[in-house]
Amino acid sequence: MKDEHLNNMMMSRRRLLKVFMASGISTALIRTSPLVSGLLFARDADAQSAGLPNKTVSIYIPGGSIASLWNPTGSGDNMQLGAMSAGYEAVKNECNFMVNMSHSNAGHGRMPILLAQNWGSDSYDVTMGNALGPNLPFRYLNLGVHSNGQGQLTKDNRNHLPFQENPFTVYKMVFGTAQGSNSKTPIMNAHMSAANAIKSRLAGYEIQRMNDHLDAIADTQRRLDDLYGGVSCGIAPDDTEFPLTFDTFSQQARLQADIAVAALQCNLTSSVSLAFGNHQAEFRIPELNFQGHYHNAIHGGSNGQPNYPYYTEMRSHLGSLSAYLIQKLKAAGILDSTIVLETSDMGHADKHSANPCAYLIAGGGDRVNRGVVSDMGSGFNQHDVLHTAAKACGVDLGFGKEIPGIIV
Repeated sequence: MKDEHLNNMMMSRRRLLKVFMASGISTALIRTSPLVSGLLFARDADAQSAGLPNKTVSIYIPGGSIASLWNPTGSGDNMQLGAMSAGYEAVKNECNFMVNMSHSNAGHGRMPILLAQNWGSDSYDVTMGNALGPNLPFRYLNLGVHSNGQGQLTKDNRNHLPFQENPFTVYKMVFGTAQGSNSKTPIMNAHMSAANAIKSRLAGYEIQRMNDHLDAIADTQRRLDDLYGGVSCGIAPDDTEFPLTFDTFSQQARLQADIAVAALQCNLTSSVSLAFGNHQAEFRIPELNFQGHYHNAIHGGSNGQPNYPYYTEMRSHLGSLSAYLIQKLKAAGILDSTIVLETSDMGHADKHSANPCAYLIAGGGDRVNRGVVSDMGSGFNQHDVLHTAAKACGVDLGFGKEIPGIIV
């Protein structure tokens, strides 16, 4: 079955390449700029669209949450978020907060099955990329922030893939060119040259789309330049291959979100996964009150205080990073066509509990019931979140069941 699917993908891609070449757009030009190929493949995808969300982002945040401190109440503008979920305040009307659910395999070390049916199956991000964007330049992007070499979410044909977690490397991989540029030629100039070469063959709305995409890439490059020590940012990483430290954890997370949104907006991919840390939560965020690792904030870092102040602080901040990505999708005008899901590996992390667990689905436009809290009970778990998110895009994962009341 998988071989047949791959053959169909290859035949479809060859068909599209013939169409583009027949219109005077060369294979070399398509390969030179992922931006150009993404736009051209999007032209074909637009013609075949069924009107459902056609992009997805899966976010992983380790360490679960404590229901009594997490669960929101109410709906819409009147929704009251908990201390642990306060980071989502800016996007609460875009989210469906699913609470009091369960986890099929809670605990540390479970990352390879958080987005998959079992240890040997493909992960959600891969399956969705194959279904929604097999002809796009990247079937999926698996981004991370400080996994420290521990754990993987993405599995493709039984291969466990490490995260792409250096945003500078990711940026060059996604928006760089395969040829036609050298070390003195800015990436943007190479894309502009490729874009100008095909503008005469594009429709008016496509030219506007290309201009919007170039603006998005320019904004991302500006942020990268800032983190390298530009005028508006004083943090300058060292010159090693991966010069990123815990001191810039939040900036790295936001940069990865910027890259993810730009890649989706430019139709370079339809599926992105983004992980904040690893299953052991071995990272720290120095701008917060607690200066130790997140793992320590969960286990003992609050000195027995029942309200877990440092666990709460860290989890709320990580939620704000997730909210940042959702805000960026909305600002880019693609949140309604994107299904965002957020998952974790347990409920109360100090107890490694399998319930109650909290998850969320955001975006999806009129396809998703948003700005509400869905108390689903322990009969539903993370597999059902994946199933429901996929179904919102018209994709059948082959496992899990639909969570009622999420899809409109």
